[in-house]
Amino acid sequence: MQFNLKNPNHYGVIKTPEKTYQRYDFLCEYYNVTPEQALQSGTRASGRKPNLPGSETCKPVKDMTFEDIWAAQSRNTPEDIFQFYLDQGAWSSFRQTVRHLELQHMHNFVLRNLIRPGIYFCEYGCGVAPFSTTILLSCPKDFNIDISISDVDGCEHFLFAEWKLKKIIKDRGLKNVNLHVKPVKARGLPKYDKPIDSLVIFEVLEHVLSPIETLNNIIEQMSPDALLLENFIKHDREEDDDLGPDLKSAADERGKFYEMVEDNFLLLSNNSVFADPNGTRIWRKLVKE
Repeated sequence: MQFNLKNPNHYGVIKTPEKTYQRYDFLCEYYNVTPEQALQSGTRASGRKPNLPGSETCKPVKDMTFEDIWAAQSRNTPEDIFQFYLDQGAWSSFRQTVRHLELQHMHNFVLRNLIRPGIYFCEYGCGVAPFSTTILLSCPKDFNIDISISDVDGCEHFLFAEWKLKKIIKDRGLKNVNLHVKPVKARGLPKYDKPIDSLVIFEVLEHVLSPIETLNNIIEQMSPDALLLENFIKHDREEDDDLGPDLKSAADERGKFYEMVEDNFLLLSNNSVFADPNGTRIWRKLVKE
């Protein structure tokens, strides 16, 4: 993944962490597993049925594929769809942790262009909050920032993310970091405490009920010149395929979603939606008269 920003801003915030956490420390502590078990449970493979541990906040899940969990009940209403993220237990805690360790270089690069002192940063559909984790592990101890995380209310990976970020803040003594936990509900989008200055929505939009409603809610709460990092994965599927958590309602709104983005933001990265449909892009909010 490459970026060639037209207007780069290198704030020098994201540096090598002063304390080196091992790759799976947080998973191992929260779920009482070994690093080997963490890697095995989080490594993607077709048809796999990992034995996922429980925690204080979820029950174990075993002998089920991701698709089995989705198909275990009807997923017709917003409540049904949101229940899927509770039903999966620790699946995404492990899967996303392993995946984002492979994307660490990308985190470091894009965050250098998104983060500066004193901003309100939001990670939307955060999962295990990998971008917020990178910020907190890499920023100076006296760094001043508000971080807001949003995901499905009550889902395990969101609870794990909250625990992890609070642990890092405490362990590193980050006294000027304020963490805000803003859940997304089946019939209610989150409201934030301050205008959002930088927002990351990564590998999320294909899973939301309405990307357009989600974007409208975000735009209304962004500061002038706010930065947006997004991608919207486009799957090539047959019309009658079961898309699972890649929602048809989301896919149907993709075209209008990007029309709205282009009406409200200036593209800063050099990969257009047309040329790189599954790419990750950085945009700056337009200041309208």
